[in-house]
Amino acid sequence: MRRLLFLLAAIAGQTLAQTKAKSYTGWDCCKPLCATVNGKNDLLRSRGVVSVCDKNNKVQELQAGIRANTGCSSGGSAYMCDTYAPIPVSDDLSYGFAIHVTDNQNGDNPSCCKCHEVTWLTGAAANKTMVVQIVTPGGSGGDVKKNDLILLTPGGGVGPLSSGCTSQYGNSYSWGETRGGVKNREACEKLPANLQGGCYWRFNWARGEINGWDISYRQVACPSILKEISGCEAKLN
Repeated sequence: MRRLLFLLAAIAGQTLAQTKAKSYTGWDCCKPLCATVNGKNDLLRSRGVVSVCDKNNKVQELQAGIRANTGCSSGGSAYMCDTYAPIPVSDDLSYGFAIHVTDNQNGDNPSCCKCHEVTWLTGAAANKTMVVQIVTPGGSGGDVKKNDLILLTPGGGVGPLSSGCTSQYGNSYSWGETRGGVKNREACEKLPANLQGGCYWRFNWARGEINGWDISYRQVACPSILKEISGCEAKLN
């Protein structure tokens, strides 16, 4: 009887761990907030720190990346690496990175470096799965609410920080609408060549704009490919 109660409690715990929310897209080229530890060396030891790149998408040395200001501010030299674009694995599975919408937008946010298994409940990607790692805690606004996930997708919308992609890539590209980004596959061709594949992912794999689709997600262990790209991993709760 005691064993049965334990199993039922474990199942209930798994159910509670599921979060219902909505998915959105974004790509502002800014330095991920989880790349800043504010002198808290315990974070470096326990989870690592998110990798950042220079203007040419070369990964910066760890301490240089931590100290560098974001390219979304004047004189900043740290940007989002192009390797944070989505990675299709099969017709029903992709890997990638995301912004977790939360009240705390600091680099020591406990969401940083956690991985979540996301399942779409509505939209053209219904029943498809994506494992994402959180590299930035973001704020809510407009239709985007607390606990929503903003998937890092080139051409997914630059949001309120519109200067980052211009600073990194220049003025020759069209990034689409501020919120929502490009509206079709053809518009991906107006992005830098190294980002076009990540933009096509939205229309080829997810088969739509993704914004506002219902999702359910739960924390999982990070796949090795995501850890290799980001340089960090948070422990399972």
